[in-house]
Order: sequence, then C-alpha cells, then structure tokens
Amino acid sequence: MIARVRELARTFTHGDTYPAANVAKLVEARVFGAPFAAAHGGAGISLREACEIVEAIGEADPSTALLTTMPLGLAGAIEAGAIAAPQAHRAAAHAQLEAIAADYRAGKIYAACNSEKGAGGSLAATKTVATKTGDGFALTGEKILASFGTYADVFFSTAKVAPEDLPGCGVVEFFFVPVKAPGVSVASDWNGFGMRGTESHTVRYDAARASALLAYPNYIETARPLEYWLCLFAAIPLGCVAAMLGALGTPAPTSPALRLRLSEAQMRYEAARAYLLESAAQYRPGADAACRARVLRTKTYVTQEAARLCADLFALSGGRHYVRGGRLAGAMADVFAGTALRPPLVLALDALVEGFGT
Repeated sequence: MIARVRELARTFTHGDTYPAANVAKLVEARVFGAPFAAAHGGAGISLREACEIVEAIGEADPSTALLTTMPLGLAGAIEAGAIAAPQAHRAAAHAQLEAIAADYRAGKIYAACNSEKGAGGSLAATKTVATKTGDGFALTGEKILASFGTYADVFFSTAKVAPEDLPGCGVVEFFFVPVKAPGVSVASDWNGFGMRGTESHTVRYDAARASALLAYPNYIETARPLEYWLCLFAAIPLGCVAAMLGALGTPAPTSPALRLRLSEAQMRYEAARAYLLESAAQYRPGADAACRARVLRTKTYVTQEAARLCADLFALSGGRHYVRGGRLAGAMADVFAGTALRPPLVLALDALVEGFGT
C-alpha cells in the first residue's frame, strides 16, 4: 500500500483548490480504508504505515495529506474501538465497523467536523450538544475547520450528551451526521494561509439528526483514538520538509557550505521522522497514560522541528525560490497551516507539563 501511494503521489496536482483528482485516485486505490482488515476491504496497515502514507502524500500535496488524515484516521479509530470494546458493546462495534467499511468501499467520504471557536482543542470546552430524539440524537452547535466541506458524505462530530440520555457517556462523544441531512449548513468561508484546498469551512448544526453514535458510550476514553490522529497530523509537516529537501537537492548544489547545511537539515529530518515512526509503532488501542504522553510529546516536537526546518530551508533556497505561489513558498505556508495547531500548541505544552514524569 505504501509503494502504491508513493506511485500515486507522483501524479498529484498541487494548488489552492480542492484536489478532486487526487482524492479520487486515493478513493479508487482504497487508501482511506487501508487500516481496515483485508476481510473488510482494507490492507490491515499499522499506524506506523499510515504515517508513512500521509508523509508521502504530504510531500506531493499537503492539502491532500491533511484531507487524507480524516477518513484514514477514522478507519484506524474504528478498528481500535472494535478491539477495545467492552463485552457488552463488542457485537455492535464490529457490526458498525463492517457497515462503515462497506461505505468506504463504495467511495463515501467520512470527514472530521470537530473544532470549535474558543475551545482551543479542549474536548471539555465543546459547546455542541446532542439531544435525545426518539431512538437517536440530534446535534445543535457550530463547528469550524470541517475538512472536505460539501465534498464529504458524512461528518463525524464531537458533541456533549446528557448522562440520562446516554448512560455511561464520556465528556463528549462522536456522532455521525450526513452532510446533506436537514439542519446541516456548510458555509463557504475557508480562505486560510496555506492548505486552502482542504475546504475547511464552518458548519452549523440546527437539530441535525445523527445517523449513529460512533462505537459506544465513553468511546474516546476507552479506545483512545485521538492519539492515532495526532501521529497522522505530525506526518504532514514532515512531508513538507521532504518536499523542500528534494527541491533544494535537485540538482545537487555546487557550494560545499550549502551541501553541509542541507546534510544537517537531512539529519534533523531523519531524526524527527524516526521519532514519529517509533512512537506510532508503540500505539495500541486503549493506549495507557505513558503512551498517550509520548504521542503528545512526539507530535509537539515533530511539528515544531518541521516548522523550523522549513524556515531554515526556505532561507537557504535563494532568490530563484522567492516566488509567490512557488513550490517552496507553498510548503512554507502549508507547514504552518493548522497541523502544528491540532491540538493547539499552547494546550499541548500545558498537557506536557502536567504529564511530565508519567
């Protein structure tokens, strides 16, 4: 699967508009569902392999890579949920896995719609609520940075729910909401600095009926799926660095001083990459506190180091690359376009301090 993605990535376009052709190729190759087992149409890839896939896509087009993390991460999270499911919910979790894997095979796109203004990445600060309606739930609230926008088929969204409506629930739960369901309004307001092609618009829910609860009550605390996404997010800026290194190293510079600087940058990139892949290899569904703390450290360090590397490489690139809309300028913008802020850096640093020594 990794080899196939690298082959596909060489054909990807890169720009400020939604990368429809890139996404279509990934859907056709069943990349988004690769974490599913072979019996469900996937390739049974590990989180480490998923990170390598995201990095390879990010080297070609960071917007496509960020989009990929959403359904790819969901597939991994659903697998994790089924593995970690309590006995009482195991049969339902596996049935849902089979149903969603079938949607992936049919080409449906599941996109993340979770961030909220002022929440700072904190689940506890989520304001969207899910209200019991008959045999289901309806969501009301506003989200920002909803990946894929109207190109998605289903959003998966966090919402708070009352314990009396969902016994055993956690701080928040994930719900599936069809993009075209009544009460779902997708704005057209995304014009971010870098990665504009992700179509990360504002979404408003007005008693929008959810098609299902993701997995089971208290799923986030039980399966610990967020760490899966954190590793994937960290792979995107590494792709930006790889793109810059490739551009500056082809053709090889004649200056010994420049070759030395590029060699130093290559070592820093390889060290950050090794750190991420090793941490990803250690992840297991229901990750313990030590694993969660390491993933947060890894994601924070890798995104920071990648941003520094891109800045250093851009400064080395010389006048021929100081072009608005150029490949290196694009990578420079993309590396700052949200990946280091998922979760926001301040929140991550606070958590690192609180968890030091865990």
